[in-house]
Amino acid sequence: MTAPSVSLLGLEPRSVLRDGGAVTARATVDPGHEVFPGHYPGFPVLPGVCLIEYADRSILFDQRRLDRERELVAVDRCRFRAPVFPGDELTLRVEYADGDDAAPELRSDVVVSTGRGRVAELRLRHRTVATGAGR
Repeated sequence: MTAPSVSLLGLEPRSVLRDGGAVTARATVDPGHEVFPGHYPGFPVLPGVCLIEYADRSILFDQRRLDRERELVAVDRCRFRAPVFPGDELTLRVEYADGDDAAPELRSDVVVSTGRGRVAELRLRHRTVATGAGR
């Protein structure tokens, strides 16, 4: 199973840059996204699952540039530290935990920040997607 071509929750990485073994991605939270009126009425905040999806999509984008197809298999750790508001600029920093982003199973440590500081810390696990006749 590969990621859909369009984000289901509205966050697309605007830029994904590689610096050695680390990846940095940036996105803007769309203030007009349909999730905000219901989460929460009168105090709109981005649901945490949107940050997980954003991290996943950023990692998949980076891996596809290296001709690697991956799928998310686990969220091993997830800590939301602060709310994300409509219009916030997000910066995501990924470090591949084992230092080998070509391994069949990929563990990623992710920090998501806004101008106010860290908003989430994640550890995600992806695996290589089998391709070819056996699939």
